[in-house]
Amino acid sequence: MPAARILPTSDVLRKHREAGWSYQRIADHYGVSKGAVYLQLRDAGLAKARPSYKHLIPWTVRQEHAHAFPVLMLRTLGKRDAGGDVPEVKLGMLNRWLDEIKAADVVVCYKRDMPPNPASPSTGGFYYSRRRPDDDPKSLIRYEEDEPAKATDGEAKRATKA
Repeated sequence: MPAARILPTSDVLRKHREAGWSYQRIADHYGVSKGAVYLQLRDAGLAKARPSYKHLIPWTVRQEHAHAFPVLMLRTLGKRDAGGDVPEVKLGMLNRWLDEIKAADVVVCYKRDMPPNPASPSTGGFYYSRRRPDDDPKSLIRYEEDEPAKATDGEAKRATKA
């Protein structure tokens, strides 16, 4: 026997969305997760496609690293470059960060087991590394499968957080 349906039909969910309900409000109303609401709407072709910033964030980022400053700035850059609506405060933070990255001559790197460091002081994961001659001069990141497990003091130098 199939499990009892917790969420209503996709048509009902569509009506909630048309009425201005957020995914979270729908989830709270039916006692499910926001992800469950998104998945049902997505499967019905009623959800907006999530933006992808794989060209800026090619790594599989652990949940505990998802809000580190470097990845937040990379997402903001992706949104800005895609023509998305970015608040002026975030644009200012992004522009300062880009200037600092350029001045420090570093790229953003990610290693799942990287301990806390100046780029990611509370959770680790992300770190800065000096640009190498073989780095793409237009890229802000370096993606390597076998990145070193720890950064040296010079490589981990963190541009000041705005």
